[in-house]
Amino acid sequence: MRAVFTVDLPLSHDNKYPDNQQIVELMRSFGWEPMDVCLLADETAKGQKYQELGEPLFQHMPATAVATTDDVIFCGYLSDDYTRFVILRLVNGQITFRLSNTVLARLQKSTEKIVRKLLDARLNGRPLNVSNQAVVIYEQGNDYVVMSGRVIPSPLRETLRKDKKSVLLIAVPLIIFAFLASIVNTLDMSGHTFTAGTMERMSTALLTTALVSSLSLAETYLEIYRNRIIVW
Repeated sequence: MRAVFTVDLPLSHDNKYPDNQQIVELMRSFGWEPMDVCLLADETAKGQKYQELGEPLFQHMPATAVATTDDVIFCGYLSDDYTRFVILRLVNGQITFRLSNTVLARLQKSTEKIVRKLLDARLNGRPLNVSNQAVVIYEQGNDYVVMSGRVIPSPLRETLRKDKKSVLLIAVPLIIFAFLASIVNTLDMSGHTFTAGTMERMSTALLTTALVSSLSLAETYLEIYRNRIIVW
């Protein structure tokens, strides 16, 4: 199986996209360059080796695939998952990642590792973005989609989207509490002990609800921040 996703490259302040060498150096900083490439001293020889190592991945692509080995600018390997990948550059403003692994779970794990690294990285002093926040896993040799995933660029936005119940249970009680507090501050409640007591108990319940919901929302955020980068 193979996973495919595209990354939008950022423009520099003088409206230039990163060159291939900048992209290659970024990948090398992640430690994914194969040892037989690391041993080569010449960049031209390394480029040819990338294309040579990436050639087996093209054997699993459908006949309609546009990319060729000439478009390969980097070939990497994630040894813990036994996943090989290539980076293709077909246009100036984007690069495409193609990962290959026979085990779906390992392919997913490798994709998540690469995406997480890319979202934390910078080129031209600016962050990278996965195009359309989409990752697609295809069956080997054809265009049949096995699975698709949605990249989570912002854990906070994903938390608010996922846990809307907690957001409401925080916002609504706080709004009601603020309304009750304004009434207490505006009116003289000294002669209305029952009403004052009722409002005090209600305020306590509202604040408790908001606090518990805040803890739930924080737990959801931490779970997404630590463990989730792609929703499959």
